[in-house]
Formats: sequence, C-alpha cells, structure tokens
Amino acid sequence: MAKKKDRQGTSDIAAASPAEIHEAAYFARKCGLTRDEALQMIREAHRSPAVKPAEGEKRKH
Repeated sequence: MAKKKDRQGTSDIAAASPAEIHEAAYFARKCGLTRDEALQMIREAHRSPAVKPAEGEKRKH
C-alpha cells in the first residue's frame, strides 16, 4: 500500500488568522460563496482606501 501524502494547503485561507477565517466562513454562508472567495473579498475591501471628503468641503446630508 502506498503512503498518503501530507496535504499542504495552497489556498490563502491557510495563512489567515482565526478571526479572518471565522469572518470569511460567516460571510461565505450568508452570501453563498466559498470561504476562499469570501476571504479574498474581505482582504480586498480592507486594502482599498476609504473615500474621504476633500478638506474644506462640507458633507451633504
């Protein structure tokens, strides 16, 4: 019989913190995605800069 090879995760979820994994799992269940897709979307959202109003410009409500 052949030995089973050790699986080394090549997905990005292996390098994620437990909090990121939990958040991605919740988001994936809620939106019908895989955990990897959800984690990728979350990381992209965290990377994008927040839109801030220009100085001296008032916010419209």
